[in-house]
Amino acid sequence: MPLLNRNCRRQRNTYVKALSGEQGEKKIGLPERAGVIEKVKAVGGIKRAGVAVLLLMCAAGLSAFLCLVSVRLYNAAVTSVFFQTKHVDVMGNARLGKDVILRYSGIREGENSLSVNIADAEKELRRTPWVEEVSIKRLLPDRFVIRLKERMPSFWVHRDGVLYYANERGDIIAPVGSANFLSLPTLLIEPGAEEFVPYLSRMLKDMQDGLLPVESGVIAQVTVSAAGAVEIYLEDREMRLSIATDDWSGNLARMGMALGDLARRRELQNVRQVRAASGNVWVLFNKTLQG
Repeated sequence: MPLLNRNCRRQRNTYVKALSGEQGEKKIGLPERAGVIEKVKAVGGIKRAGVAVLLLMCAAGLSAFLCLVSVRLYNAAVTSVFFQTKHVDVMGNARLGKDVILRYSGIREGENSLSVNIADAEKELRRTPWVEEVSIKRLLPDRFVIRLKERMPSFWVHRDGVLYYANERGDIIAPVGSANFLSLPTLLIEPGAEEFVPYLSRMLKDMQDGLLPVESGVIAQVTVSAAGAVEIYLEDREMRLSIATDDWSGNLARMGMALGDLARRRELQNVRQVRAASGNVWVLFNKTLQG
């Protein structure tokens, strides 16, 4: 038994030494294997970079090809008779003629519809004094639709010796000319009366609604006074109406009642001035009636 134990020990020691030797060889070979792995990674990175460059070159070539095809197709389209403008519909114009609108917009019948820049055409039309809003729609292959909202004049305004059309706020639109002549009341805004200008639009609306029994066609002049009143001069009757803005709705109602009462009594033709302010109405008659 002792002899057998010694042999077993020798075999075990030999096995342990052999195992230790293998591990030692593995430890010695690790740096060499790491170097090989790094070289393999480097080669793989170069290959991937090359593939990426090749793909980018292919994409650039394809993009250039598509651009060339697009340019040729566009050139063919803008010279094709198929896209020739044949119809231009204009809507909403009252002061401007169709020929004027086409001249400002640059849209002409017979020209290629694809060559028209819609944004530029709308911009040019907005520069004209009469156009407030504009919308242009292209209907391929040969039609345009132009929709306008024009600035509507309500008054004449004298400025630096020139007579202009003005809107309901007194803003100048364009000079008065024979080509677009329209008879309107003359507007005068006294210095310091700028804060009362918004009552002009209220006056026009109240006249349309019948709250003020006066026809716009008989008004010769409208004055916005610094005292806070809107004065209306009726040329056919040589009569002046003055409505204070401190209580516009109330003063306007009392003015309407007074005018209606004077008309029923057939005294309206002898009235020179009617003034409504501070809850009261004053009537000034001609001297012939007073005498």
